[in-house]
Amino acid sequence: MSRFEDLSFETRWLGRPREHWAELGSTNDRAMAWARAGAPHGAIVTADAQTAGRGRLGRAWASESGEDLYVSAIVRPDAGKPLGALGLAVGVGLREGLAAWLPATQLKWPNDLLVGGRKLAGILCEARWVGSSPEVVVGFGVNVGRALFPGPLADTATSMRRELGAAPDRGEVLASILPALEAALAAFFAGGFAAIRGRYEPHCALRGQAVLVDMSNGAGPKEQVRALGLADDGALLVEPPGGGPPRRVESGDVWLAP
Repeated sequence: MSRFEDLSFETRWLGRPREHWAELGSTNDRAMAWARAGAPHGAIVTADAQTAGRGRLGRAWASESGEDLYVSAIVRPDAGKPLGALGLAVGVGLREGLAAWLPATQLKWPNDLLVGGRKLAGILCEARWVGSSPEVVVGFGVNVGRALFPGPLADTATSMRRELGAAPDRGEVLASILPALEAALAAFFAGGFAAIRGRYEPHCALRGQAVLVDMSNGAGPKEQVRALGLADDGALLVEPPGGGPPRRVESGDVWLAP
């Protein structure tokens, strides 16, 4: 296969154009700067390694290996489109793009992909507004080739190499992900999360499980509830302790209860 930095993709708009770097601080930061400079809808930034990769809530994302995928795409939705569930749509595209290798991959609301309960991939969507029009960067990282993870990640993360016994070609993985992601984003922008809810819920790692919910970003105690499924706008529906009408969880962290 051609070199990773020279790949072409079977997509209509995603990955056209593409900018590749051997090393960056953050592909999301570079993509946002490129968007401000006028990069078109669908342009992507890839890197072999990041020195300041981050996940949701500013958490560090270990990304110095040179063996994994670090990708950020610029998307320019029409003004007025609800974007709250965009990360869920990205999850659908990633899961479907990886299914040829790992069909049992699950989606952990709101922004992770799991295999066997361990994190395989993460998603970070960031936006700014230019007048009334959103300018969005969709970032994702997929653990492809690494065998070892630092510190506590050793017990919570996995990679395609670990799951398959050998690492697939990074270029083949990206070339599979981008068409699936393009299709999931197109469906989401046309019909909202309701249009792809049926492609998310069957693979939701939380559905039917006892979970701990932190709706305060660490400012309050965690609540144990049962995850019921997702609403048409992407909110997580949970059954409160002792029963009663479902409650909506629209943000915050969620963990499977021990």
